Amino acid sequence: MSFLDYLREKWMTYLFLVLGLVFTLMVYKVDRSFRLESSNANYILMGWGLFFTIFVGIDYAILRNRVKRLKAFFHLKVSIEALDELSYPTDREYGMLIYSLAVAYEDYKAEIYSKAAEEMDFITKWLHDVKVPISATRLILENHQQDIPRSLYQSIDTELFSIEESVQRVFYEIKSNRFQDDYRLSRVNTKKLISQALKGYSSFFSYNRINIAIEGEGHEVVTDEKWSGYILSQIVSNAVKYTPVNGQIIITTKKTEDETTISIKNTGKGILDKDIGQIFNKGYTASEGRQGMKSTGYGMYLSKKLANLLGHRLTVTSEYGQYAIFHLVFKENQTLHHVTKL
Repeated sequence: MSFLDYLREKWMTYLFLVLGLVFTLMVYKVDRSFRLESSNANYILMGWGLFFTIFVGIDYAILRNRVKRLKAFFHLKVSIEALDELSYPTDREYGMLIYSLAVAYEDYKAEIYSKAAEEMDFITKWLHDVKVPISATRLILENHQQDIPRSLYQSIDTELFSIEESVQRVFYEIKSNRFQDDYRLSRVNTKKLISQALKGYSSFFSYNRINIAIEGEGHEVVTDEKWSGYILSQIVSNAVKYTPVNGQIIITTKKTEDETTISIKNTGKGILDKDIGQIFNKGYTASEGRQGMKSTGYGMYLSKKLANLLGHRLTVTSEYGQYAIFHLVFKENQTLHHVTKL
């Protein structure tokens, strides 16, 4: 507590003291029959000023110590036993109030955690349960591929894949909140990461007659294979959505002295300059140029979040009307330093 805060706390006390002093001086000046030598009056004033100064110093020290004890009680050991260390009745009342609030907060927090754990268990179970009918539906569809029109097969296949992507996105979002418990750094070849990212999209390349080109050598990067593979799959998914029929997707790997970059470029309308800064915002979707699978505006947000958790860098460049390129940059030293701090 500063001395200025102390004066704000005690202003009424000192106001009455000053008023009492002024009243005494007025009586001394007005009442002529009151005999008091000037020297004695000066001594009285000096003594009063000295005692007043001592009183203010002691009172300030006591109040400051009381505040310090209350802070220690609140921050370090909010317990009913610790109330005994608060000697003033007012402080005990404050301490009891703080203790009651702390107990209520802990009970509320425990209740919230319990409900969140129950909801998480339910969602996790649902995610596993829903995979069964999805897989069964896909198997039925494949077994009757010759019995239904190609356009209908393509539409059903596209919607099924969208459902699978949504389920997977929920799964990774849940896991990302417990990232520190579910990552394993290792050296992975970029060719393996790219291959995993392309898995499952071959049908859509065929549907929209999209040409895929892979350029550059494979390089070892330090990352979590599962998380990085998911990031790249989301970039590929985004590229498929916005690449027009007969368009092209080019995946390039480049290595410099201290970093390796996987770039995924797709032809199409690209991204407006004013929208570049919003690409990684939750819920962002382009208003034009959407092709194939539906967009939720969540894939790029989650990809950026995971890239940051891994210590990688995810950026985007675009030339509107021509292309968009997403760059996933692996920097070994930064990755090791960043993730180790979690």
